[in-house]
Amino acid sequence: MIRTIGFRLNETDYRISVREEALALDWIRNEAGLKGTKEGCREGDCGACLVLLGGPIQGDQAPEGLSAKSAVEWRSVTSCTLAMGELDGRHVVTIEGLASAGLTPVMEAMLDEGASQCGFCSPGFVLALTGYLVSGARVDPVEAMVAVEGNLCRCTGYGSIRRAAARLAGEFSDLPSGLPERLAILAERRVLPAGLAAAMAVPIAPSGEKGSGEAVARLVIGGGTDYFVRNPDPDPSLAPSFSDKGPRARSIRESSAGGRSAVVLGAAVNATDFFSSPVVREAAPGVERFELDVASPPIRNRATLAGNIVNASPIADMTAMLIALGAELRLSGAAASRTVALEDFFVGYKKTVLAPGEVVESISFPGGWSSFAFEKASKRERLDIATVNCAVAVRMSPDGTIAEARYSAGGVAATPLRLRDAEAAMIGRKPSAALARELGTIAAGAGSPMSDVRGSSTYRKRLLERLAWAACCRLWPELRLEEELLA
Repeated sequence: MIRTIGFRLNETDYRISVREEALALDWIRNEAGLKGTKEGCREGDCGACLVLLGGPIQGDQAPEGLSAKSAVEWRSVTSCTLAMGELDGRHVVTIEGLASAGLTPVMEAMLDEGASQCGFCSPGFVLALTGYLVSGARVDPVEAMVAVEGNLCRCTGYGSIRRAAARLAGEFSDLPSGLPERLAILAERRVLPAGLAAAMAVPIAPSGEKGSGEAVARLVIGGGTDYFVRNPDPDPSLAPSFSDKGPRARSIRESSAGGRSAVVLGAAVNATDFFSSPVVREAAPGVERFELDVASPPIRNRATLAGNIVNASPIADMTAMLIALGAELRLSGAAASRTVALEDFFVGYKKTVLAPGEVVESISFPGGWSSFAFEKASKRERLDIATVNCAVAVRMSPDGTIAEARYSAGGVAATPLRLRDAEAAMIGRKPSAALARELGTIAAGAGSPMSDVRGSSTYRKRLLERLAWAACCRLWPELRLEEELLA
């Protein structure tokens, strides 16, 4: 669908008519002529097309004292999974924008430490590290390297990149927390051109115009990190809408029903929003420990929980976590709304109960969990699709017994599973190595795992057994269950 959008690219404001489904990567390279944004994998997996994306913060996520109209957030994203329609009212920074005033300290650190050879991937690393300094995250060498996850380099071996990141972490450890103050210091210290830094602090008004054209399809896109991987050259007849529109699209709020608190997530809440939310962390203690198990920062910054759920992968990490937390989906259609338990949403491989015209309006799950564990086995420790995964949430009684439990597993059937037999085995019992072994046996017998390139059926069953042990060790570390389980 063709629509007029208003956005800022580096220091230039644009108001243009574009096809909403067109990818930002293609427009930046072919229309704006900025070739520093490279096309690599076109799947969001290599970081060559990385850009910084700025936009307004949702009202309930804005820092104290700032309204959504004046609060701006900046995150690194892959432009190969970013639709032009989503740029309306937003600001994009490319490597050319950073380099307009010459070499920056980030670029100098990369050069001095030998962290750039062929140079193809260098813009992505520079933008990732610059975005890290802009973000307000805690500045230290470990966090700096986390910030560049999702950027691949085939030349340097990463040691030199690690040295550059550590050097920058040392040089900029004194950055203030407020965005305007931080941008001013980054401009003063040449990380950002002064004009660009000033522009990055100012929100942009969207065009407010509706689309036009001969649209034959209608699709709600939430982040695009699944959809655009499957459709790297979107159909020009597509008429997309985007789930991040609306005042509560990215809201995370607490509600109360039946005497128990619940967390309600808007349809456009992404993985970064979820793991960083104090409301989520209070409802599910320990959940933030598993953020790094899920994709890379640029993907977490865009991948919505609702979009991930609707993609209906049987091994989706966020789906496994949410089933274990007792999530329900609020579905809305033209006629009415309904609520569906997340584990009942899936009816087959890549098939769901969504009726034509229905969308996920919100996701909710109860609070009050005592502890939470997520376990995942994959070929790579990080940034990889799971061979199998599992998640467990428990609520403990004062006498030390398990009052409530939820257990999920992925990668063992055509749909994500809730293991009710495992839950029943936990209720009313105290944690022990014997219980962990029993849960392992139950988990190993769940589903009917297939054999594929990621592992055989037998291997998956064994993994599920050991992941059950690992989950118990993580839920109750004070019991040191591993000593007995591995004796």
